[in-house]
Amino acid sequence: MKTALRTTLKNPSTSNALWIEIFPIALIGVLAALVLFIHLGDFSLFNPDEGLYAEPAREMLDTGQYITTTLNYVVRFTKPPLVIWVMALCYKIFGVNEFGARIFCASSAFLLTIITYLFANKYLGRRVAIFSAFLLLTSPLFIGVGRMAIVDMPLSLFIAGSLFSFFHAWKQKQLSWLILGYVLVALAIMTKGPVGLLLPAIILSTFFIMLGQAKAALSFFRLPLGILIVAIIALPWFVIEIAQTQGAYFQEFIMRENFARFTTVVDAHKGPWWYHLAAVFGGLFPWSILLPQSIVTILKDISKPTSINPTNSNTARTQSSSQFALPEWLKSCQNLTDCAEVLLFAFIWSAVIIVFFSVSVSKLLPYTLPAFPALVIIIANQWQEFINSKQSKSILIYTLILGLFYIAAVFLCPVGLKYLRNAPSNLIALIIRYSILMSIALLLAFLMAMRKYLALSTIVLFGASIAAAIVFTPKFLSVISKYWEGDIPHYARFAGHAHQPLIVYKLRKPAIPFYFGNRVIQLTEKNDIAHAVKNLGQSYLITKNQYLHDLDSTGYKTIDKQNNFALVLLSK
Repeated sequence: MKTALRTTLKNPSTSNALWIEIFPIALIGVLAALVLFIHLGDFSLFNPDEGLYAEPAREMLDTGQYITTTLNYVVRFTKPPLVIWVMALCYKIFGVNEFGARIFCASSAFLLTIITYLFANKYLGRRVAIFSAFLLLTSPLFIGVGRMAIVDMPLSLFIAGSLFSFFHAWKQKQLSWLILGYVLVALAIMTKGPVGLLLPAIILSTFFIMLGQAKAALSFFRLPLGILIVAIIALPWFVIEIAQTQGAYFQEFIMRENFARFTTVVDAHKGPWWYHLAAVFGGLFPWSILLPQSIVTILKDISKPTSINPTNSNTARTQSSSQFALPEWLKSCQNLTDCAEVLLFAFIWSAVIIVFFSVSVSKLLPYTLPAFPALVIIIANQWQEFINSKQSKSILIYTLILGLFYIAAVFLCPVGLKYLRNAPSNLIALIIRYSILMSIALLLAFLMAMRKYLALSTIVLFGASIAAAIVFTPKFLSVISKYWEGDIPHYARFAGHAHQPLIVYKLRKPAIPFYFGNRVIQLTEKNDIAHAVKNLGQSYLITKNQYLHDLDSTGYKTIDKQNNFALVLLSK
């Protein structure tokens, strides 16, 4: 190692090459840390989503029960416990607080950004890799979910990591990457259940069938080995949990949370067929504007391959007479260039996830997040095409449309937000400042593109976007958290310090026990309040201001009333 280091120091060209490799990933790492970790614990947990994971992790430490998860000290059969286990460990390190709850998910987003860069750099070049990382770090849904204590970002990391590993294992014929892929699939299962296996299986099967290499892939992927690895990691907890709950976990999680959620509406999470298309467009905005053109470019490259991929030529010939022979319109996929093959993989990856969750009856905004690494690679490749082919017209049109959008936002935002009941004024001010910054950046990018400085135009646009993400993301989340959660965390902590029982009336706020530090009493009927006071004696109650009239017969005393919520003291 010392000899290699001396050689590197003595050889300037080697040193420069090493610096060129290290600098971009170091820069991306720093920017990702700034986007994802700054002020991570400075705002309260979002209900109900974050409370559904942060509180079970706290209760796990409190009760010492690490197999079956609970919420408000009641058994809760939903997701497998991997994320909750890691959150509990983070509480041990960082304390039971918002930062401790979110650090694992933010770290997952950080790692996902890095591995997306590494994969794109390996197969599409450094510039596409840098663009991909910047697009991820400036996509609203990726940033928002990456800073929340929910399972979707770890799931995205494990699914994307497994797909990257499987693709790399196939191209390099390396068993170690294949094993890593199966390990990550097992972790995805331990994060959200069967979907962690189902999605990679569908994506890989579709990809290799389209390549005409399904038979070779079946042999290479060593399915018995994969099943063994996944079973060793994921199966023990499921077996123990089903046994401990006498089959109740199987019925509730496998049947309700997976099968029923896919085929029927669960927890009122219903949406139209286009729900996830809209989620992708909004979640990737403003880059999603380029997605249709990017997909058209990929389909053109597939239909008109320029050269035969040497790693696939032998396999393609042997597959022509196999039972996996393809229809005529798919045969062009057998002779793709390396670049086109990667883009086809990314296209299938993103399409399968979007279609899968669009078919599902129950829908939620973060479901399509595992598609984002593939989508940004597709869009980054399109932007690279703009620069390489000197398509200044395309960049001019894009920056002009976006510039007009943000200028319009400056003037229309105050009008539009009037229709949002009780919208905080500081949210309007933030949106206006953000829109002004982006308008100026887009104007500069437009002027540079007019003068054919396409690379400089890109630097200005991406630089302004990442700077805005670093500065404005914590502010937006803090304002929205205050708007949605009010002073509920403060009320719960106050009641906890007073060592009095706490009643929560007509609120779905599972994070309240997190701040209270103990079990709370959930009530939804007016008549139950007097009965609870009779049994409990003096106690505190948190509710919305609009429900205070339901307490008139109890002789309550208002302790505080702010931001739509109230804390009251009840006595016999």
